[in-house]
Amino acid sequence: MGYHACILTQGDMPVNRTCLIFFFLLAACSDYDLSRPDKAEPEGEEDPIPDPDPVGAPDIELSPTTVDFGFLPRNCLSAWQPITIANVGDEDLEVASYDLTGQGASGYEIHPEDELDPGDLLVLAPGEDVTVRVRFSPTAWVRYEPDFSVESNDPDEPTAGVDLAGEGAQDAMTEETFTQDLHDEVDVLWVVDNSGSMSDDLITVGNNFEAFIQVFLDLGLDFHMGVITTDMDNPAQSGRLVGPYITNSTADPVGDFIDLIDLGSSGSADEVGFEAIQAALTNPILSDENAGFLRTDAALTSIVITDEDNSSFQSAASFVTFYEALKPTPELTTFSAICEDLFISCSKYAAAADATGGITGDIAASDYSTLLEQISLTAAGMTISFDLGDTPSDLSRVVVTVEGRTVPYDSSNGWTYDSADGAIVFHGSAVPAPGESGTVTYPVAGECP
Repeated sequence: MGYHACILTQGDMPVNRTCLIFFFLLAACSDYDLSRPDKAEPEGEEDPIPDPDPVGAPDIELSPTTVDFGFLPRNCLSAWQPITIANVGDEDLEVASYDLTGQGASGYEIHPEDELDPGDLLVLAPGEDVTVRVRFSPTAWVRYEPDFSVESNDPDEPTAGVDLAGEGAQDAMTEETFTQDLHDEVDVLWVVDNSGSMSDDLITVGNNFEAFIQVFLDLGLDFHMGVITTDMDNPAQSGRLVGPYITNSTADPVGDFIDLIDLGSSGSADEVGFEAIQAALTNPILSDENAGFLRTDAALTSIVITDEDNSSFQSAASFVTFYEALKPTPELTTFSAICEDLFISCSKYAAAADATGGITGDIAASDYSTLLEQISLTAAGMTISFDLGDTPSDLSRVVVTVEGRTVPYDSSNGWTYDSADGAIVFHGSAVPAPGESGTVTYPVAGECP
């Protein structure tokens, strides 16, 4: 700091006043920031610039980088989708391998023509490319997300990949309902093969007949039950009832039936069950020897027991046409067969049973009790085999209920699935009672695109 002296005058008299003028070496505080300056920060480091692809090197490019197959029903096949492997570099690209890797790879496949054999090398010159085709086929209701992975000599991308995605679509659930029916009146015609080879089989039928008739008795049915033979050569038979028919008023229906089928083994070797039924149920025999057996309002069922097929030229289709015309509606008629080698040596009888909703069984079985019980229930118009409109895609997800009760999967007292007929079959105590309603809920696989 410095100072300066000056003399001031007033009038004629000088006034000596000393003015000290201070000169600040620094500027006024209002013009300067007197705070201590911060230490200068070092310049920040810049992000490194990635090195460009090496000059004179191969460079792989995959297209597209993702392939989404969307939803597809189980076990269906998608269309083949292309994946291009290209060399956009300056030197040859050597592809050592490509494969499906990661979780879900089992749901995909590479087209066999596009597969790269192990040990082979795919060489792509600059600008060249190759297409590999991939498709999707789910086996479960899960998502499949593997990679299409490529190994090559690209120096900065030795492993390149394409993301794959696809999902198994859930099967739609369908529901079908039914109501157990019952025919109060039933006419049953047994057609017995009395040729020389049948004696042992008829004994088995007689020993198990109680299982058949007991169902009718328990249900309180009004029934007529008669017996004819497959012999059309003997004028005394030829569709004529063997003895009087049995009714619900018969004192000993089991004993009487065993007596009726004790026919010996002298019958004709030309077994013609179809013709015997037609003769029995049409005039003149129907209104003569068989008068009173067939009733207009009663349901009709016929059961043939034989070890041979119908030996005439008559087809199952022509017989069924005649047979169903006997009643106002086909639902009132069923035809069942206990025969040998069904659908092979007894193909006509089996076809007639299938067409009318009847039951088939093997005559070589040692026990007919379950079979005869099923035949009797069917004859009474009750549902023991419920045909489904579609094929279940997963039996473990099938739910069967009757009057709100869940029926278990059980071959003794539950239900099973008959894959040949596409039907739910009830067994034992699980057979719905007359008037009861049931529901079958099951998954159905979607149609493949």
